Amino acid sequence: MKRILMTLPLALSLVGMLEAAPVKKPSNNAAKNLQKGSITNGAKATGNINRWMFFNEGSIGGAWSKIGKSKFVSLDFGYSTSITTIAAAGGLRGIFGVDFEFPLYLSASGYSNALTTERKFSDVLGWGAIVPLSVGIDVNGFQLKGLVGYSYHNIQEEFDGDGVSNAKMTTQYHGIVYGASLGYRIANIVNLKAHALFGQLKNDWRNTSDATLQKEEVTSNKKYEYMKFGASVSIVF
Repeated sequence: MKRILMTLPLALSLVGMLEAAPVKKPSNNAAKNLQKGSITNGAKATGNINRWMFFNEGSIGGAWSKIGKSKFVSLDFGYSTSITTIAAAGGLRGIFGVDFEFPLYLSASGYSNALTTERKFSDVLGWGAIVPLSVGIDVNGFQLKGLVGYSYHNIQEEFDGDGVSNAKMTTQYHGIVYGASLGYRIANIVNLKAHALFGQLKNDWRNTSDATLQKEEVTSNKKYEYMKFGASVSIVF
């Protein structure tokens, strides 16, 4: 009984000290660095914290392109995904990603590359797929990226006049392309971009059921100079 009476005041004193001691709250920096959509890799000893943030974009735009003697105007749909590195000091950021662009060819001018004669188009309809890898920098929303990737195009050409009526020929082009893009991202919501691509595309497939076009058809597979200039607006999500 005596031991209990002696221990009770000591226990009460200890409880009072614990209640009076301040509770240390978790650091706000740790919570800030673990934002939604990001992966944080920190080196606590040096105080440097690197963050990789993922961005996805859906875009729509237009472009003018040229393949050999053929010139096209297209409506372009695209999707891109990228990783942006963010340093604790801010400012310069690295960008690494891949773009998917799908041009829909709506009009054309110039001449067909698939014919030995210089026939002008009366109409054209086609599509393409361009998949470049991108590497670049971001400075306060302004982005400059280098592009290199693969390009494929399937185009149906139509001709009228000079002995043919509503004659069609389908051509295919493919090859490596390279270029650059310049953009400005507004509040991580909207991205305004302009880009230029160059390369050489090979035409190794042509098909027509028109007898006149078959006589004029190019028989050898050739490469043609390719260039494209376009602009687009994208939504970041």
